[in-house]
Amino acid sequence: MENEESNPYQQFNKQILDNWKAEGVKYIKLVELDTDLPVKFFELIPDSVVMDSDETIYPIGSEDISELLMPVAKVKFLVHKIYLEEED
Repeated sequence: MENEESNPYQQFNKQILDNWKAEGVKYIKLVELDTDLPVKFFELIPDSVVMDSDETIYPIGSEDISELLMPVAKVKFLVHKIYLEEED
């Protein structure tokens, strides 16, 4: 029996950032996910240009993106698996 419920998210890390840079990603959009948990979750979306009022876009080389690699209490930065499967 499989305990893991197919979680489509992975925590953002340096390997993902390096892969995106190597693939030519220029911008990363940060979107807060709605949950009832005491932890805030943000999804990172590469090269997304469509903005809603509550979303922020950062250049991939900015210090703001590098800071997302550092642990923050009660905040998680996640990447959906569809953005990890673009490697050929």
